Amino acid sequence: MLDGTWSLWLWITVLNVTILRRPGASPDLRFRCSDSHLEQGFDWAVSQSLSRVRSEDPGAIPSYWAALTDRPMFYSRDVAHQSLGAHLLGLDRENFSMLRHFAASATAARAYYPLWAFTFDGEPAAIDYVDDSRFVHETPAAFEIAEKSIEQYLWTADDRYLTDPVFSSYYRNLLREFVPRHDILGTGVAGEQGTSDIFAGSPTYNEASNAPDMQVAGDGIASQWAAATSIAATCRDKELAREARESADRLRAHFEDDWWDEAGGHYLTGVSARRVYSEFAFEPSWFPAVKRLLPEGARARAHLAFLDDSLQRQPPRNIEAFTYLPEAFFAYGHDAMAIRWIRHLIDSRAPYPEVPFTLVSHLCTGLTGINPRYDGALETRSHLADGWVEVAGLAYRSMRVAVRHNGHESTTLTLESGNEPLHWVAHIGNRTVTRLVEPGHSTTVGA
Repeated sequence: MLDGTWSLWLWITVLNVTILRRPGASPDLRFRCSDSHLEQGFDWAVSQSLSRVRSEDPGAIPSYWAALTDRPMFYSRDVAHQSLGAHLLGLDRENFSMLRHFAASATAARAYYPLWAFTFDGEPAAIDYVDDSRFVHETPAAFEIAEKSIEQYLWTADDRYLTDPVFSSYYRNLLREFVPRHDILGTGVAGEQGTSDIFAGSPTYNEASNAPDMQVAGDGIASQWAAATSIAATCRDKELAREARESADRLRAHFEDDWWDEAGGHYLTGVSARRVYSEFAFEPSWFPAVKRLLPEGARARAHLAFLDDSLQRQPPRNIEAFTYLPEAFFAYGHDAMAIRWIRHLIDSRAPYPEVPFTLVSHLCTGLTGINPRYDGALETRSHLADGWVEVAGLAYRSMRVAVRHNGHESTTLTLESGNEPLHWVAHIGNRTVTRLVEPGHSTTVGA
């Protein structure tokens, strides 16, 4: 039974989000926390994100703003990072439309790269596209489009992400055409020539790299591994799934064996035919943590310490870069660092759309450790040591789920709606507990 304060808060929140949302966007997502700063950040992020939806504009395809605020466009890199927050806000139609646009643009004439940006009418953005031989392309984006499309399948159970010919062809071409064509060093890792010209192709998202001749970058290998892992776990083509699994295994072994810098005590930034790069380089340095490529253990701890120290001494100049940091630190249980960067994003009140969209996901799924597994179960893990946090109205497949963590002491999951039981894997304290939760019921587990 809801108490009067919670009922009033819920009514106001639903009313506010309903006023701000576009038709069809979910008004159901709710976030409460013992930390009012995080609650206020969520409210701001929701209103900002929903104000960026462009689907009802004349001539627009289903879409939302995913670019600098002076560029009315959506970019592959931004959409990849904003798509989870967009799903939580009910923007599944927009996610499918935009991700499919990128997948469809990866033609043989473009060396199987997706285009970098589109305007809201679905046309290539002229600022980033000259012709099929000259357009902005950065290696991680090709893999993120695959990984994030499959992530949307895990959240929505929308089979089109696996069976639509545009997507199934994209995954196949990524492994069998894109990687061999861009295996610049013969190591099985896609990269680029190292010209520092983003229209000729860059191996990294870091466009300000001080290593212009870098040919394979940390964010490239991490994104390639994440895409191969996702394809291996979900692809209906068993032969392609086997190839993806073998590729993922090789990439992880190569990263562990050849990318560790013993002298520096952290993983490399990138490599070229002439040398290796070990200096801190923003995305190439933190993407292996974001994608969970770092094997658990002493090396991961050392690399995250290197990230933390480097960020204190050399913080990014662009707010977009900070949006990845909570994921990097949550992934390995460095929760205080992750929450520190969430607070930084909230305090920035930056209008760059990636900030509010990712704040929605950082708070609702990052802080709560809510994650859809490949086997159909939903797992949770509290990343808030003190106080409590609660997310409700969260869309998972055809269900609505609520999760409440009381620090690391107990977790309650409520299956608010759905037509079938939910398999729940709760990580609580040092325990992992599996429960089957029936629709309309709540289950609590303790440490």
